[in-house]
Amino acid sequence: MVNPARALSPATYTGTQLASQLLCKAPPLVLESNGYMRNVLATLLRDAGARSVLTASNVAAALDTMHQETPSLVLADWSFDMDPHEDRIKFIRRMRSACRADYRLTPVILLSPGRGRSEIAQARDAGVTEFLIKPVAPTTLVERLRSMETNTRAFVESARFSGPDRRRRTNNNQANFKRSRDVEAGHSSALQAARAASVAVARDTLLSRDPLAIRIGKSLQRFIAHITDYSATEEEVVDMHRAALAQLAQMVDDGDELRGPVVDGLERVVAKRMGNI
Repeated sequence: MVNPARALSPATYTGTQLASQLLCKAPPLVLESNGYMRNVLATLLRDAGARSVLTASNVAAALDTMHQETPSLVLADWSFDMDPHEDRIKFIRRMRSACRADYRLTPVILLSPGRGRSEIAQARDAGVTEFLIKPVAPTTLVERLRSMETNTRAFVESARFSGPDRRRRTNNNQANFKRSRDVEAGHSSALQAARAASVAVARDTLLSRDPLAIRIGKSLQRFIAHITDYSATEEEVVDMHRAALAQLAQMVDDGDELRGPVVDGLERVVAKRMGNI
């Protein structure tokens, strides 16, 4: 199997110069407990303009690294089943409260499966700069880096909060809605948003060059193209695809080569669901 850390080419990206202005200031830091994803994310950052990338598998290692060298950016995972000692919210609060450390001002992007509004608000109030849903497409990450470079948010310090300004200015020249807000505002239907997301996932799996991940991406696209409505039932099938991708990544990290049955089972379930629609 192709090494995922080398499966992405710089030619994949366009307009990365804006992103590189941020990443070239200092090496970014990837805090990711999964070795497979840690390599993938490091490669994405290099292809986006980083000359070198710092990596850490846990909070203790991340803090030790940051004490030695202040990163230009922290890209951290945020899983539902994370060990309490690896609580990313506590990690970010610790960063922001380290008054004598240069890294307290460092931008932080959290990568996570879908979260509720209260959890996203909790991350924002801890001092997170940006939040991205896993699995994230390379182009999405690059666009967010470009946005952070061109729309820098002031760092706020008060008795109750330290971190990037939680208020976002509205751009009157261009509507820039996240998919969920787009749906809520009536600019897009839930099905249209799901189709856009499926395209991003399929593109991401294709770039990974992992044949099994590519099958999952294609399966998701087939399902989304087949349905005419997007309710909780359809959302459950989409979540199955995301879970299968996460399971494949974990199995690679654990050295488990029997990954095929995961995709076979998913495809059978999807075919049955499509037959019932």
